[in-house]
Amino acid sequence: MKISDLIKSSLDSSDRKELNQAMLFACLAVDGTAKKLYPGIKKNGERYRKFIVDHIDIIELMYGGVNLKETVFPFGKNNRKDGMKFEDVVYEKFRCHLAHGDELSKGYSINVKVGENVQHSTVNVEEQSLTLPESVIFALGLPCVLSPVNENQSIGSYVYHYRDPINYYVVDRWWGKIDCARKIMDFGSQIKVKLEF
Repeated sequence: MKISDLIKSSLDSSDRKELNQAMLFACLAVDGTAKKLYPGIKKNGERYRKFIVDHIDIIELMYGGVNLKETVFPFGKNNRKDGMKFEDVVYEKFRCHLAHGDELSKGYSINVKVGENVQHSTVNVEEQSLTLPESVIFALGLPCVLSPVNENQSIGSYVYHYRDPINYYVVDRWWGKIDCARKIMDFGSQIKVKLEF
């Protein structure tokens, strides 16, 4: 599928509140974009995580309120004692399960937005599980739209859009324009809380 088809499907699914499906399409858009952006990295998980790390400023802005760069979730896996970073959680717990047709692990899900600018997320340390806010779908999708490797994409409609706290991005006007977007994004006044466990 083209990246534009994945973005369209993600936004359509989100509008219908089919959040796992919306997350799947957003995750696949990251997959396809990362593959084009980092052709020298052969391992899918490595380039997927790199894409998230390289775009964490935009992802944090869209996600809302959490310092995703420094937060370490207290989940162990494969003898991992130092926990999981956001990029690990998204790749291992969401992208891999959804892309392979598996159900999400117990306690993992996407929560519907509570209200305008009000998101809900839960971290269960005891059960080592996490629910992500609906905003994660948009946080992963927008950097794909803005990536220069996708500048030739088009949905063919100006209906599809993303919103950060102050800006509105009509998708078909913003393909590949990451430098322009970063100039107008309000990173300075953003609240970012590092979660400590």
